[in-house]
Amino acid sequence: MPRQVEVEASRRFRRPWLLASGVALAAAIGLIILGLNVFKERPRVIEHGPRDRPEIALTFDADMTRAMAARLKSEQVRSWYDPAIVRELQETGTPATFFVTGLWAMTYPDVVRLLAGDPLFEVENHSVDHAAFTANCFGLPVVPSDSMKRWEVSRTATLLTSIAGVTPRYFRFPGGCYDRRDLQIVHSLGHEVVGWDVISGDAFERDPAVIVQNVLETVQPGAIIVMHLNGAPHAPATATALQTLIPALRTRGLRFVTVRDLLRGSSSPGR
Repeated sequence: MPRQVEVEASRRFRRPWLLASGVALAAAIGLIILGLNVFKERPRVIEHGPRDRPEIALTFDADMTRAMAARLKSEQVRSWYDPAIVRELQETGTPATFFVTGLWAMTYPDVVRLLAGDPLFEVENHSVDHAAFTANCFGLPVVPSDSMKRWEVSRTATLLTSIAGVTPRYFRFPGGCYDRRDLQIVHSLGHEVVGWDVISGDAFERDPAVIVQNVLETVQPGAIIVMHLNGAPHAPATATALQTLIPALRTRGLRFVTVRDLLRGSSSPGR
């Protein structure tokens, strides 16, 4: 084959191959970009705020399962609300965030309005009846389906709006139990998921000193501290612990803010 003919044949062979390679490379780059965007937008659990500001958030779960509601109705329990907690926060000017279940909100609508109307506080979503989104979650009953999980989130959001004019931004899973699908469900309903990185251990704890020690041993800037608003018998020492805990944390140079203020301008740290 003459040299010129051989070169032309080689060029004709390379052109389709180069074109195909270019298309394949462009497709690969597109998939990588898409994958990065999906990863970036994947819902996460916010466990703490920025570590470079001396701010922390006290959060209180207002739990109420259907069994708890039945005990209240039958007068086995006097109340699932400890007003001494709110009083201590107000008297010390301490901001806090309350994650409220729908049953609790319907039982104590005046309290929800009080919390929502106080500039120190914010009220957020904690499901309707504190049922777990996954099995084996501290013995809690389990939400049976995705549609019921959506109802747990959306129904409480509607209740908080109708009772106190609140539009919740954040959701906390009962028991802190969830899987990836649950995160997607909550995210699709316009909520971000908030967990915690400091466990006060106030549930069923009668010694306030233990609660104080639990927090002081693990707290750091950006911390989200989980406590409970229910009072005895589920959280009998929380109010008393706050009397020591609030000044102790301020002595360390830490400033209390709501979750919304803790996360302002941040990239929503999570995992």
